[in-house]
Amino acid sequence: MKGFRRLLGFALYLFMAFPLTLGGLALASVRPFASEPAAVKSLIMDSRFSTLLRSPDLVELAPETMELGDATLDGKAATAAFQASVPSSVLVSTVTSAIDAGFAAAERHEAFFAVDARPLKGAVKAGAPVFADVYVQKARSTQPADRDGSVAITLPADASGRVAAAAIVIEAANEQPDEWIVGEPGSRFEAPAKMGAMGANLASASVWLLVTGAGLCFASVMVSDSDWRKRLGRLGARVLVPSAIVLAIGLGPRLFPGTFTRLPSGAGGASLPDLAEYLRFLSTKLGAGFLTSGLIGLGVGTALVSVQRALPLPEEEDLD
Repeated sequence: MKGFRRLLGFALYLFMAFPLTLGGLALASVRPFASEPAAVKSLIMDSRFSTLLRSPDLVELAPETMELGDATLDGKAATAAFQASVPSSVLVSTVTSAIDAGFAAAERHEAFFAVDARPLKGAVKAGAPVFADVYVQKARSTQPADRDGSVAITLPADASGRVAAAAIVIEAANEQPDEWIVGEPGSRFEAPAKMGAMGANLASASVWLLVTGAGLCFASVMVSDSDWRKRLGRLGARVLVPSAIVLAIGLGPRLFPGTFTRLPSGAGGASLPDLAEYLRFLSTKLGAGFLTSGLIGLGVGTALVSVQRALPLPEEEDLD
């Protein structure tokens, strides 16, 4: 009978308490990035992102050709030219304003938002001469065809080539609207989904999952054992398991950074150092919530196991 009770208690834990507790800890870990625009913007406003925007790593990752308006340009030369002509601060401010617009739209229950493209358009047009100078210097005289068979146009490395390159950039910028619309205009969320409410919903969902998981953990140990000392020790062990998994997710990027920074095929951290550094930063930043939740759960589980050790043995165990 005791063996059946323990099997029943373990099944209750494995199939109900464990997934609920693990899910609650995971939701609590990701809540800041779903409810706080500042947390998301911190990933973009970090100096490592600005360094990546100016890095030759992006040139290495650029395609062989790039469509710009009606023209097909050398992708790597065009990327280097954009890096030289457009300040990274403009790109960062455009992305952060898009994040703010997305959160604001979600607060209005709207499934679309507009991104102000005017600062970026102005920076591209103002930097057109610099773009032209860098492009005609770096563009290859014989460019390989891209995967779709397109071949970049060849511009002369003189004043006429610079004028043509600048004209291509200015025309492409003028063709862009002053606002980019993300999502379907007029669409709305069917369910309440504003970001503030989303954060509150995630918080309440994580609390509900944790409370339910803890209750089922307690029920499983109540079924498994009749001695309170053993119940507390088993309860602590069952809290430690999901907490250790969440903690491992948080510690992984810190202990094994290379494992969590997947680079393009054939590339390594030595060949793309700035990209590898930013990916390490992202994995560490995103894993911080898992580290905190895992440590809290680990502390609770350890405390329960310690209480078991502190309690005196039952009389029958003393006699044994």
